[in-house]
Amino acid sequence: MNLLHIKLMKKSSWIAALLLWAAPSARAQSVIAGSAIDEPTMFYLAFGLVVVVAILVLVVAIYVLQLLKIFVSQNQTEEQKEEEEQVPSMFSKLWMSWNDLKPMEKEEEIMLDHNYDGIKELDNHLPPWWKGLFYATIIYAVGYILIFHVFKTSPLQEEKYELEIAAAEALKTSREADLVIDFDENSVTETTDAQELADGKQFFEAQCAVCHKSDGGGLAGPNLTDPYWKHGGSMSDVYKVIKNGVANTAMISWESQLNPVRMRNVASYVMTLQGTNPPGALGPDGDLYEPESEARENEE
Repeated sequence: MNLLHIKLMKKSSWIAALLLWAAPSARAQSVIAGSAIDEPTMFYLAFGLVVVVAILVLVVAIYVLQLLKIFVSQNQTEEQKEEEEQVPSMFSKLWMSWNDLKPMEKEEEIMLDHNYDGIKELDNHLPPWWKGLFYATIIYAVGYILIFHVFKTSPLQEEKYELEIAAAEALKTSREADLVIDFDENSVTETTDAQELADGKQFFEAQCAVCHKSDGGGLAGPNLTDPYWKHGGSMSDVYKVIKNGVANTAMISWESQLNPVRMRNVASYVMTLQGTNPPGALGPDGDLYEPESEARENEE
């Protein structure tokens, strides 16, 4: 048994081990298929298994070709080896054809008469792959014009944006139609639901923090954490300010953009900021609001 046979046996055993490794994977795939896994996950698992098997088959084919090449070279004479070395490989031929390259021996045939201080120019053509991509871009441009501008079978970016906005507005309207509003600006009460307060906090930090800071301490707008208010400090007062806005100020009306439940969530979150006293908060601005005195006035 020569060295080549030993190498062949070693590589064959390694290939067999790879294929044996793929077999349990296929069995595992069948077991997974019987379990409660959703269809998209099953698709990705099956696709991944196919890719792995394809890679293994490719590796096996490459190794087999290498072994055959070694086996053939062992039985060739020196003259046959020299003749084979002079013949360009398949990859070299493919590279030459893709780039339309000329061998060094034929450069005189494409030499131009230009001569710049000893620097000469070759009449090389553009590579075929480059011309293919260029023609592909032309075909794509023609198709784009026909689809989007001539036949108008697909919307342009602006039209698609308007369609998505309209769909979002329709969805918003349908959802608001299902809302049960059992309060108005005079009878609204604070919500204690954690999810609704989180919704109010999210909106406050996204839209209101610009003027009031994320902690409510006030910046361009007043401090919302102390008991001093310009337009009343009750839940109803805060709700009215969010709904109607404040004239001649940066506080806009949110009635056209938020439904009553969302405005109640924001107002309820603002009420939770009372007494937090964050560092760097603005000083008192407005009148002191005392809930006890308001309750007594309502009783009277």
